[in-house]
Parts: sequence; C-alpha cells; structure tokens
Amino acid sequence: MGTSKIKTVLFFAFLLVSFKASHASVPAAPPSFTFESWACGSVTLPYRKALIAAGSGQPLPILVVYLHGGPKRGSDNKRQMQEQAIFTIADYLKARNIHAVMLVPQCPDSLMWGVGTNETIGRLIEDYTGRGEVDAHRVYLLGGPMGGTGSWLIASAYPQLFAAVMPVAGNPETADSESLANTPIYTVMGGNDRLMTIPRVSAFVERLKEACGTVVMDIEEEWGHVQTCNDSYTSQRLDWVFGHVRP
Repeated sequence: MGTSKIKTVLFFAFLLVSFKASHASVPAAPPSFTFESWACGSVTLPYRKALIAAGSGQPLPILVVYLHGGPKRGSDNKRQMQEQAIFTIADYLKARNIHAVMLVPQCPDSLMWGVGTNETIGRLIEDYTGRGEVDAHRVYLLGGPMGGTGSWLIASAYPQLFAAVMPVAGNPETADSESLANTPIYTVMGGNDRLMTIPRVSAFVERLKEACGTVVMDIEEEWGHVQTCNDSYTSQRLDWVFGHVRP
C-alpha cells in the first residue's frame, strides 16, 4: 500500500476513534417525567410519570412508586421532584436496563403519606395493574422520610400488593407487623438522625422478624437525616429490592 493510502486510512481511523470518544463522554439524558393527575374520592393527587428502558425486551414494565418527604407537599406537581433519590433510582433502573414505569406522586398539603392517602395510592397502583400496563407481580414502593413512614403504612394496608418495599428514615410504629410479614422490606436509618430515632424502628423490626417477615435493617452510624434520605439508595440495596417478585 502506498504512503498516501496509508495516511488516508490512518486519518479516517483517527476520525472514527475521536467520534466514539466524544460520544462516549456525553452523559445519558435523565428520564423525562410527564405531568399526570389521579382522583380518588375527595383526594386529587398530582403525580409525575417516567417510562424507563422501554426497549429492554421485557414484556411488561415493573411499577416503581416513590413517596417524597413532608416539605415537598403541595399541588404544583413540581416540588416533589427536588429529591435526589428520585433520579438515583431512575438512573439505576436505566443503567440496569430494567423496563419500568416510575410514579412520583405529590401529597396534598392537608394530608400525609399513610394518613388519608392509603386508598388513593392503592387505587392508583391498582389502576395500572388492572389495565395490564405493568407487571402486577413486580410493584415496588420506596420513599423517605414522611415517604418512609408512608411506605411502612401503605404496605401494611395492602399486604398482597408489593413485591418489596424500601422505607428510609420512616416510622413504622402504627403499622401492622402481621400484615407486613407478607412483604420483603429493606429499611435504612442514620445513626446521627435526630428526627427519626433508631429504637422505635429496631423494635418494630424485631416484631416483624418474630412474625417471620423478610426484613433487612441497615444503620449508617455517621449519617444525619438529610444524608440518610439522599444516599440510602445504593445499587446493592436496590438490587435486593428489585430482585424480589411477588408469587
């Protein structure tokens, strides 16, 4: 091969490598969450919805519901999206190529997750499963800290609905341990969290174990309240949560 041809081949090889490198450095776009609304009785619940890894080949997406903390209550359908955990979970699903529908409802100012909202959340989920839009055997509930309490209480109210639940910095004291024994639970608490103390949660976890429940409790000794709410959703923990399928 002549010198000019070699230079031409090398030049195009350089362009190809440069093109791949430049595109590899571009971060993947975050999932897009549409604006939705759901009404149940006197409660109107705004929520955001994302479809993740739609081309994964899975016949039906899993359903992932995330419940925000107390300061994000309202009706603008925007404030709840300020929580870092939402995008940590969504990025995990996308990276694992898990076909999922992710819902992020916003709790009205006058209510709390687990208090006056159980039926609204339950009916919203049943609407998706009943229409066959998602895999009814793979419905997951995550959230913190008011969303953590709500996750405990809603899973208690609907013991046959969730494949697994992940309450973070939430209070389970008013939940029913016998009902929750049917649902795998992974809870995370911070050792320096002054808003949600560990003993009330650990005591409930012991009752849950006595009822033959499947439960994991992690305590991050150095974490305060904010860090617990932001950083608990590690890949290892999410592997555990999304590895469960309801029979």
